[in-house]
Amino acid sequence: MSEKKELRRVATALEQLAATPTVRNTAVHQSTKLPIHARLLMFAFSSEHSVNRARSVRRSKTIRAYVGPNGGGKSLAGVFDLLPSLHRGRTALSTVRILDHRTGEEHPLYEQFVDFQQLVGAKHVDVFADEIAGIANSRSSGSLSVPVQNKLLQLRRDDCTLTVTAPNFARTDVIIREVTQAVTECRGYFPKSVMGSDGEIALWSPRRIFRWRTYDTIEFDEWTTGKRDRATPLASSWFKGVGSDAFASYDTLDAVSMVRDPGDGDNCLSCGNFIPKNQRVRCKCGTPRPASAEADTPELGDVLSQHEHDFVDLSTAPTPVEKLEVIFDALDRSAHVGHAIGVQLEDGTVVV
Repeated sequence: MSEKKELRRVATALEQLAATPTVRNTAVHQSTKLPIHARLLMFAFSSEHSVNRARSVRRSKTIRAYVGPNGGGKSLAGVFDLLPSLHRGRTALSTVRILDHRTGEEHPLYEQFVDFQQLVGAKHVDVFADEIAGIANSRSSGSLSVPVQNKLLQLRRDDCTLTVTAPNFARTDVIIREVTQAVTECRGYFPKSVMGSDGEIALWSPRRIFRWRTYDTIEFDEWTTGKRDRATPLASSWFKGVGSDAFASYDTLDAVSMVRDPGDGDNCLSCGNFIPKNQRVRCKCGTPRPASAEADTPELGDVLSQHEHDFVDLSTAPTPVEKLEVIFDALDRSAHVGHAIGVQLEDGTVVV
């Protein structure tokens, strides 16, 4: 027998000895065979004990983040760490659909996360916000509303946990970064070429082996490649994704639900951009504000009826300079008598 065949036979035998028993999802056939060097790596650096120990460390941090590039296994790690809670009967409030790995159907304890009001009223719930940078990012024109911030600071009181994923930890909302206790860096390896529906090889090849290293949040304040090499992780593990319960518990191609924060504004139904409350009735792309938000926006008559007011019609001023003079005169009068001012623009718009 050649040396290559002998190594392959040994690697296959070692993988069978070290493999974790799993319940296969018969609805979707997956090839779980790994390249020989991947099998040797998993035998040398991974075991059921090391994987479960690393998961216990991550789960001990009740507010945790998973970061890394696309395909790095962020969502997989989050779902994997969520499974023990589902086994205990806890509800999963999640932006990504959680499946029952035995049937392929939606898990009975899964609840879709679409509104921050669900978070505010949650008790005894595990919250999973996948791709949090698209929901509450550091560059958003509006921060999270006060009720949501208060909830994030008091999750312990309501027995709630929070799991978030993002390509970059620095892109998440500042209040989320401040309360996060641990950050797990995710990397995926050994991509598998798959054929697309058009018969061509898919450009995004799924990874089969993942490495997850967990650090204290303080380590991520000024994260650099050099600092990563010197930092000591709280936990580190290699994980075989294909064939695992976690792999069958979600669909990596599923859309992630958007989460509204009605206390601060709304997301455009067309492009997803943030629309500040009481500032615009339309998004920059031209789409009207959602109907629920328009109902919360006071009408002009409601505002003017609450105050004594002056009404300024700019159509009587032909030049820009004269228009400004009319406005300044009205402002000067209102400063003395405490009136509000209603200004009608040329297009008929009225600004209070």
